[in-house]
Amino acid sequence: MTTLQSAAPQRQRGHRPSALRLISAEIMKIRTTNTWWLFLIGMIAVTALAFTFNAVGHHYTLHPPLDQVKADSDAARQAQADAVAAHTPAGLAKIAADLMTSGQFFGLLFAMIIGILVVTNEFFHQTATTTFMTNPHRTAVISAKAVAALLFGVLFWLVATVLDLIATPIFLNSQHVSVSIYQWTVIQSVLLNLAAFVMWAIFGLGFGTLIRSQIGAVITGTVLYLIGSAAVALIFQLIHNIYPHNWVISAEVIAPAIASSVMITPGRAFEHAPPQWVGAVVLIAYTVVAGGVGTWLTRRRDIS
Repeated sequence: MTTLQSAAPQRQRGHRPSALRLISAEIMKIRTTNTWWLFLIGMIAVTALAFTFNAVGHHYTLHPPLDQVKADSDAARQAQADAVAAHTPAGLAKIAADLMTSGQFFGLLFAMIIGILVVTNEFFHQTATTTFMTNPHRTAVISAKAVAALLFGVLFWLVATVLDLIATPIFLNSQHVSVSIYQWTVIQSVLLNLAAFVMWAIFGLGFGTLIRSQIGAVITGTVLYLIGSAAVALIFQLIHNIYPHNWVISAEVIAPAIASSVMITPGRAFEHAPPQWVGAVVLIAYTVVAGGVGTWLTRRRDIS
């Protein structure tokens, strides 16, 4: 009897899994599906495609085909001015940073989707009730899901960065320009890109708690990501046509995908774009709100 009485409290004390066990369980849930490695293959493909597109664009910026336009035309003068600006230390650093962050646009989409799936997989496979009955501390569970999501976001960033790190020096050498990819401007963009992947994974987690349907959440999130940014840019451009003030164009940064681009781009991401820190603040705000709302909803809602 004494043995049974002493063992019961031990089982109760050990009933709550450690944080590492919860995180490992969430990672295992993703690893046991085909989704994560399909995303990895997609990450490699979109990074290669994005790098090729960026490389072609920067080639013609550095070496404009002036023989194809009239020497005294506005196009020729603009091309020459762009080439001169591109060959400055700041211009070359911006090109190197752009190449080293190739693949971000679709990579962030993958990070967001993996964050969505971390939550909605539970409801899709009808394991949510079991998960939260086994681990009644819902904040700990959602925190473990957040860590798992951001780790996969880091994985996607790492794959893209390694590919860019291999290809960027080769391209720069082929263009006969001298710029180090290890200068702070480039490293800063790469690190901010890492932060963007992490924040979009958390944002996806929060989005998944808002829309429990896996298909509905993925489709809605993808549409908002791909079309939402273009729609925001179009709307603010129309407003600018009516009310021609530069801050109207700067306000496009309220779109999360545009905020990501602003955050990682040295200097200005586009004409009248706000500074990098503004993009970071906007993205952090979205992440905090999404993560906070996701945790609150998970604690309040009926899981069954």
